[in-house]
Amino acid sequence: MKTHSLAKALRSLSDLLEIGPNVELTNLRLGNDNISKLDEKQVAVNLKTLFTLSKISRKEWIDLISDFGFTLDIKPRDSSRNIIGKLLSYLDSNPEAIELLKKKSRENRTQPSALVEALDVLLGDI
Repeated sequence: MKTHSLAKALRSLSDLLEIGPNVELTNLRLGNDNISKLDEKQVAVNLKTLFTLSKISRKEWIDLISDFGFTLDIKPRDSSRNIIGKLLSYLDSNPEAIELLKKKSRENRTQPSALVEALDVLLGDI
């Protein structure tokens, strides 16, 4: 390593140390211990669920959105995949909608629709 490369690396390290917490060097932890490893089996199950959901008809999606009272802008030319994307974005920005979906899913355990059940699996422990 040359001196200029070392100087550049030390400046980067300095910047990282400055933006982090002010702790004793013995307590310094580099990296993010809070990032959990992805469970590959769970990812595979969720991808399979997403693939299956993409095959559900547009009408069923619109009915589900209507039944739950979600306010989404569904256009006449939106495909079922477009609707899934809009619904997932809506759920991402509205945690109370996720809770409503889970609650109704649990309430209707005697005979939940396949769509609600699949969304419940996909949302998992969110």
